[in-house]
Amino acid sequence: MEQSLHKKRFKRLHQVRKNAYQNKAVRYIFSGGTATMVDVSVFFVVYNYVLQKQDFTYEHIRIAAHVIALCASFSMGLITNFLITKYFVFKESALSGRDQFVRYLLVAAITFVGNYFMMKLLVEVFGVWPTAARLVAVATIALLSYRLHKVFTFKVKIPKN
Repeated sequence: MEQSLHKKRFKRLHQVRKNAYQNKAVRYIFSGGTATMVDVSVFFVVYNYVLQKQDFTYEHIRIAAHVIALCASFSMGLITNFLITKYFVFKESALSGRDQFVRYLLVAAITFVGNYFMMKLLVEVFGVWPTAARLVAVATIALLSYRLHKVFTFKVKIPKN
């Protein structure tokens, strides 16, 4: 009796997982979540351990530590997200991988600018801890990113009948 209850639960869980896998938005959230974990982890390590929270100064140029960490983490998150998004989320796109990557970089540039200004605002104006500000910025820009990737980067041409 107990074993059949476990089998029913397993089958339900398997069906939920299967339905979620078929949903593009759920796959995008997984992709973005994975890339975000990479991004925020790299940001935390670079900001706290590599740069030791110290700004970089060369002659009269000063670059804030959180900006350097943002550049490093955004790059790693970008590569991770492109690969997962291309092969797991929008795999039906007929565009070449090169075209997808160029388009992806254009969208990434837009989202980077959004992330940059949001980080500046949160850290330098509101005094938010940089890693927390990074999480807020990523979450805020995610919806815009999904929409741009869906209609531009990994666009699927619908055949005319």
